[in-house]
Amino acid sequence: MSILTRRSLLSLAAGMTASALASNTSATQPPIEEEGLVRIGGIEQWVAIRGRDRSRTASLFLHGGPCDAQSPHLSLFAPWEERYVVAQWDQRGSGKTFTKNGASTPDMTFERITQDAIEVTQNVLKRLGQRKLILVGHSWGALLGLRVVRQRPDLFYALVGTGQPVRARDIVEKMRSSAIARAQQAGNTEAAAKLRRLSALDLVGNMNNFIGLLVKWTEPFIPSDQRYIATPTAFPNDFCESKLNPTLVTEDARADGYKLPVPYFVIQGRDDNRTPPEAAHEFVNHVHAPAKGYTAINGGHFAFVTNSADFLNALDQNMRILGIT
Repeated sequence: MSILTRRSLLSLAAGMTASALASNTSATQPPIEEEGLVRIGGIEQWVAIRGRDRSRTASLFLHGGPCDAQSPHLSLFAPWEERYVVAQWDQRGSGKTFTKNGASTPDMTFERITQDAIEVTQNVLKRLGQRKLILVGHSWGALLGLRVVRQRPDLFYALVGTGQPVRARDIVEKMRSSAIARAQQAGNTEAAAKLRRLSALDLVGNMNNFIGLLVKWTEPFIPSDQRYIATPTAFPNDFCESKLNPTLVTEDARADGYKLPVPYFVIQGRDDNRTPPEAAHEFVNHVHAPAKGYTAINGGHFAFVTNSADFLNALDQNMRILGIT
């Protein structure tokens, strides 16, 4: 299902950059496959840029978690790289960026990571010789993307959210209710009682233990998601989670209002049992943006890779509305 709000194609197309127009009409250019450490926000951070044709429209993927680095999963983005140039970034405290900087990583705040994302965007655009890109955020990354485009809308054609959270505390509380029910069904009254006793203070002060209980007892991911999250990540994330999970729990996509300065699209898995599609759809309905849309596709929280064909078709359709193909 897709619900779209459009400006006239002429007015939107008029805003396209010359470089984007050129990339849509030029002959196929050489592929690009680069990765390495880049000085971002005062530290070395890992960035990769890959695509079959380096002149294609660029996108930057903001991974979820927080701390769920995508560098171990680059092969899963191969279908994306057939249509777009895809930049990946292991955020501050995550993945290969954490491997480089370790537990001495400074400034582990949402505000600093927002600025990092802007710097990464500028770096990617400079390396590709483009002026704007598509920002795609998953889960935590979708919340991060909302902050980023509000600060520097001039850098982005659009923001695309997937696994889009709205109020993070509501999501955690939903997980708690599910966990209590499953613990009771298993006859584990002790676990059910412990889950009931955990307070809002525990969410912030002892997040790792709380999440550990939820993961153990809450309803499992749907099978397609389970296959994805079973892939080894090879990176510890206790440091990152201890710094950022308290921030995540207090985040609310509505806190800065519903006005967005760039086109905004959400592509959500119908069976997402972590970030409810109904809440994401309602949020999109309230948003005021130059163009907006909500599309539901088959899949769960990780539908962007477990159902990449439908995700990319929806993404392509949204970009065509903006005159970007």
